[in-house]
Amino acid sequence: MALAALRAGKHVWVEKPLALAAAEGRALVDAAAAAGRVLFVDETFLYDPLVREMKRIIDAGGLGDVMHLSFERLGMGRIRRDSNVWWNSAPHDLSILFHLVPRPVTGIRLHQHTYLQPDVADMAVCDLELEGGVSAHIYLSWLHPEKTAKVVVVGRERMLAYEGRFEKRGITLYDYTLDLSPPPRSDRGAVPIVPVSAFSGRVLEVPAGDEPLAIAAAHFVDCIREGTEPLTSGARSLRVVEVLERGDRTATRGGVA
Repeated sequence: MALAALRAGKHVWVEKPLALAAAEGRALVDAAAAAGRVLFVDETFLYDPLVREMKRIIDAGGLGDVMHLSFERLGMGRIRRDSNVWWNSAPHDLSILFHLVPRPVTGIRLHQHTYLQPDVADMAVCDLELEGGVSAHIYLSWLHPEKTAKVVVVGRERMLAYEGRFEKRGITLYDYTLDLSPPPRSDRGAVPIVPVSAFSGRVLEVPAGDEPLAIAAAHFVDCIREGTEPLTSGARSLRVVEVLERGDRTATRGGVA
């Protein structure tokens, strides 16, 4: 449908993910370029002012060098029959990951569980390695008693925690200090613990602004009027589909429906 609309000369808004195969995604990107039309992917979380503030802090060096990111998208309900938890939920987290830390993926390990329906994963755990030694961990589940859409970014100097569920939205900045000096010795040898000298967190006040979906829609219109590339263009979102496909192709599986 999106390909037909682009070939008909229309600007196109596509729900995430851009496509269900990387080859199909590339065909959409090529069609948009050939037609000179905007191909917009609805990666709504990237338009959340809180995520934008996280990006600003990271780019300004506010956390020091980023070492690790962890993502949790958990809850009970909305259990799909037509797509698994990896393809349905991971696009949100992968788009946030690549927005905050735009580095190539050098390694991926995905393990899926199918407890409820044959061949439809309802839990997934993924570990990614990014260029430069940055790591990421994604945990997804449709069988969890508490809803959360959490992102934690661990830097060498500070940490950031983001909760994306609309009723709980917020970001917290954590300061921490570790004592990495040579450990003191006792009669039993060196003390086998790295002391945490200081640890504290504070909630950051960020103006709420408009709803992220409204900001995304306005951005789509602006890109059409001005002929500019969207933050969530098809070309930029293609890497999400490539990682989804790569993970699915090499995934290990457990659980019995």
